[in-house]
Amino acid sequence: MSAGGVLGIAVLAFAAAVLGALVKRGNKEYALLLSAGAAVLIALKALEYAGPLMEQARRLTMDGELPGQCIEVMLKAAGLAVMGQLAGQLCKDAGESALAYGVELAVKIAILTVSLPLVERLLEYVGEILSL
Repeated sequence: MSAGGVLGIAVLAFAAAVLGALVKRGNKEYALLLSAGAAVLIALKALEYAGPLMEQARRLTMDGELPGQCIEVMLKAAGLAVMGQLAGQLCKDAGESALAYGVELAVKIAILTVSLPLVERLLEYVGEILSL
């Protein structure tokens, strides 16, 4: 990610925060929608810069089955964590801490679910090594 890209994201975030503070005086719901929209735009902009990262991850997966699975699980877990954190923060900003906790719990379960096949495969490898 270039310095210009980070600067653009920072300017967007600052503008949304200032505008949100002004709108919040009149209508908290609109301020929340503004924050959510800005957060989605920032996330989409950040994903544009993830292309080189994804390409490098693809190159790393070419070495074998297990390394490919490791990278895939890591990327899925990172994506789930980012989406969950964003949703949780938006819930907290709306004053809904219980909803934020529910989102965070769901994300943790999803990450465990995504990583379970990898753990299973690793245990198979350990079993094969111990049986030698």
